[in-house]
Amino acid sequence: MRYLTAIMVALLISQPASAKMFKWVDEKGATHYGDSIPPQYSNQGNIELNKRGMVIKKTDGALTQEQLDAKAATAEKEKQDAHAALEQKRKDTALLNSYSNEKEIDMARDRNLMQVDTAIQGTQTRIKSEQVKLDELRKKAESIQKNKKPVPPYLADEIKQNEQSIKTLNDSIKANQLEKETIRTKYEAEKQHFHELKKLSTAP
Repeated sequence: MRYLTAIMVALLISQPASAKMFKWVDEKGATHYGDSIPPQYSNQGNIELNKRGMVIKKTDGALTQEQLDAKAATAEKEKQDAHAALEQKRKDTALLNSYSNEKEIDMARDRNLMQVDTAIQGTQTRIKSEQVKLDELRKKAESIQKNKKPVPPYLADEIKQNEQSIKTLNDSIKANQLEKETIRTKYEAEKQHFHELKKLSTAP
C-alpha cells in the first residue's frame, strides 16, 4: 500500500499543474495510476485526481447485463409496491367513507347473506318441483317394466334429464353456501381493518 502511495505521489509531482491523473482497478483487483486509462479498462469505474491527489471526479463502471437486469427488477418491484400502496390507500379511504361504525358493516353483511339465502330458498323450491316430476316419471317407468315391456327411450331420457337437473340445482346450493362463508370472511376482515383505521385516525 505504501509502495502504491509513493508511486502515486511521484506521478503527481512529475505532472504539470493542469495534468490529470486517473486511478483504476484491473480485473485482478490491482490498483493502477496513470495520466490515461488503458482502452481495456475504459468501461470500468475510475477516479480522476488533481495535482494534490484529491478526488475531483468519480466515474462508475458500465453495468453488466446481470446488474442491469437486477436494477430493472428492483425498479419494477418498487413501481409495483408504490402502485399497491396507492391502491390500498384508495381502498382504505373507500372503506372509511362507506361506513360510520362497525355495526353498519354487520348490517351490510347481513343484507348480502339474506340475498344468498333467498336464492337458496328459490333453488330448493325448484328442486322439490323437479323431484315431484322425477318421481312421476320413475313410477311410469316402473309400471311399464312391471308389464315386462322396455322403457321407451324418450322416458329414459326425461328421467336422466330430471336427475341431472336436480344434481345441478343441488350443486348450485353448495356454491351458495360457500358464497355465504366468503361473505362472512370478507366482512369480518373489513370490520377488523375498519377498526384499525379508526384507531389510527384517533391516535395522538
